[in-house]
Amino acid sequence: MKRILVVDDEQLLLDLVSHLLSKIGYQVDQAIDCREAAGKLKEKGYDAIFLDMKMPFMDGKGFYEKVQAHFPDMAKRIIFLTGDIANQSTTEFIQETGNLHLHKPFTIKEFKAVLDQLFQSV
Repeated sequence: MKRILVVDDEQLLLDLVSHLLSKIGYQVDQAIDCREAAGKLKEKGYDAIFLDMKMPFMDGKGFYEKVQAHFPDMAKRIIFLTGDIANQSTTEFIQETGNLHLHKPFTIKEFKAVLDQLFQSV
């Protein structure tokens, strides 16, 4: 069974994404911020990470850079979640990484499609 880490400071979205993943057969861990996510990543391996871009303490970009430095194979398995599509620097950063992303709000169809796309590419 594939294990996925969901990182988001919005509890409602954290629970929603986790529930969707569980329903389609994935083992899911949650982290409310990047500090908690970093600890979980050191303890366990993950097949994918859903990562919110805007969070307190450390944002998605900062966490991505840490993952890239310490777990380079894991960095390409990050799917960014963002509601900030108007922010040019966020959009440019996501494009530069080449990683998959979902714009909030997203549909279940979009959610499943991006997950399928990730597992077909890695």
